[in-house]
Amino acid sequence: MDMQPYMGMAAHAVVIRSDASVFAHVHPAGSISMASFDLAQASLPDYPVPGTMGSMAMPTETVPPEISFPYGFPKPGLYRIFVQIKRSGNVQTAVFVASVE
Repeated sequence: MDMQPYMGMAAHAVVIRSDASVFAHVHPAGSISMASFDLAQASLPDYPVPGTMGSMAMPTETVPPEISFPYGFPKPGLYRIFVQIKRSGNVQTAVFVASVE
């Protein structure tokens, strides 16, 4: 497969409930805020200035052909899920609809 990391992650997804009462940006490895990421990484040697994303440089390795996102829908309803991946150097976006009961 020709998938590559995109912005330092295997993929990105956004989950939005139809009434906009739920919005989540998730990653296959889970999601944390950049401020939390900087704090956790600050103790590592040679870590760049917080906020510069120096440690988030995009790796050049490939990504497995199957990706899953850990996410629990907080309430029933109709959701749209936008997923972004990078293939052969191009970012692609797919949109899915999920009815959660």
